Amino acid sequence: MSESWEMLNQKVIELMQEGQLQEAMVAAHKALDIAVKENGEEHQSVAVTLNNLGELYHMMADYKEAERILFKSVKVSEAVHGKSSLEVADTLVNLVEMYMTEQRFADAEPEMKRVTAIYEEHHGGNPSLLPPVFNTLAAIFLGQGKAESAKVELLKAQKLLENDQEDDNPGLGPILKSLAVIDRHDGDMEAAEKKLRRALVIYENSIGPMHPEFAGILTHLSEIYLAKGLLGAAEPLLKQAIDIYKNTLPEDHPETGSAMDRLAAMYAATGQTEKAEPLLLEAVKIYISAVGEKHPIVAEAQNSLAEIYINSGRDNDAMVLLEKSYATREESLGAKHPAVAQSLNNLAVIYNKRGDRAMALKQHKRALDIRQETFGAEHPAITQSLENMAAIYREQGKHGEAEEMLKRSLSVWEKAHGEEHPAIAQSYHNLATLYVDVEQYQDAEQALLTARKILEKNEGTNSMHLATVFETLSGLYHKMGKLPESKEYAARVHKIRKPEHMMRQ
Repeated sequence: MSESWEMLNQKVIELMQEGQLQEAMVAAHKALDIAVKENGEEHQSVAVTLNNLGELYHMMADYKEAERILFKSVKVSEAVHGKSSLEVADTLVNLVEMYMTEQRFADAEPEMKRVTAIYEEHHGGNPSLLPPVFNTLAAIFLGQGKAESAKVELLKAQKLLENDQEDDNPGLGPILKSLAVIDRHDGDMEAAEKKLRRALVIYENSIGPMHPEFAGILTHLSEIYLAKGLLGAAEPLLKQAIDIYKNTLPEDHPETGSAMDRLAAMYAATGQTEKAEPLLLEAVKIYISAVGEKHPIVAEAQNSLAEIYINSGRDNDAMVLLEKSYATREESLGAKHPAVAQSLNNLAVIYNKRGDRAMALKQHKRALDIRQETFGAEHPAITQSLENMAAIYREQGKHGEAEEMLKRSLSVWEKAHGEEHPAIAQSYHNLATLYVDVEQYQDAEQALLTARKILEKNEGTNSMHLATVFETLSGLYHKMGKLPESKEYAARVHKIRKPEHMMRQ
């Protein structure tokens, strides 16, 4: 007996859920042929099958084909149900998710605004329908650096949920998490922590502490502690999250790999490469098992592993991984994707370490061009390229070019976050070290004192950054012959870092 469209459609869904993507693809194409043959090009069964195919191509990282198929599904749904139907919105959501995977936030924005308008028309007074839509639109705004626009959407969602009759609606969890991300970007770690702790209580009382969503809040909370320099508090949270994922998700689920990524990043940042490397190797295996070798998530983990190798002097091992990562990203995401810029940045670091500064600068400039084209000339995403190019110019003795890059980076941060964000203090510190090189000691002192003033506004959160600034001030005052001031700042460095030394004994 031949299979009906209904049977094939159900088979596609089951195969997708089981991760058998190739088999699902074959069944979906069969279902499409039957749907078109039995009902013509403009029928709900055709729209549904095209939507499934689009999701499959997305999952297999064939984004160009996914986009084409999903647009086709939208057109069919429009013809069958009308342009403002929920069926159209559902397919548009899948298109938006694909754009977000690619970090094509500017393309995602108009489609998600259309989804929002459709849901606002159809929500029927149900407060639970709109918040997830507002949250997704907020994520798109955040991807473009539009934090204020994101906050507007999130506060709308929060108001709807808090006006609901249910106390601490579980839907508040992801909203609070996203608002915490904005607080963190604004440098307000205390507000971010408060929201995340509230989300933990909500989830613990609703879905329980062994749920993947609970684990997701733990990972975000760990990042707050990492930003505060509280490594001892962050580590157990990430380990707990990994345990939850392992106990509740399939063995090769990407969320488990993602949590391992974060724990590895913490170990790498604190020089514990012997702990970071095996975690990343396991994450790579999980990702390959889940999505195959030629997927951006695999490339991301390979890039992180390469960074560990760079920092531990294993440049040849790093280069092998970076070339794989770069090739995957360029093939799957396109030559002008921000992830490609990240790969170019790390390749440039190795070229610079090998003494090929001309090639390093070329790669950094390519990365800068990609980031500027994607995010604009005044987005913080470009500052990494500017700072790295400045470092090379400094090594070459081109202090004017280095200063120009550092001042531009400082300007970008100030325009994005105001004049008191911790990232601005780092920019002032980098500028100060350049001034020390060229013996512009007064300018260096002014830059360092400005950095100190910014960081001291939230001394507890920024203590490790303050220690670095104090250390540089101590060295500067020693060069200037101001020995009492030099000794004073050296003592302040010791006072901040002393607990770390005690822990290592």
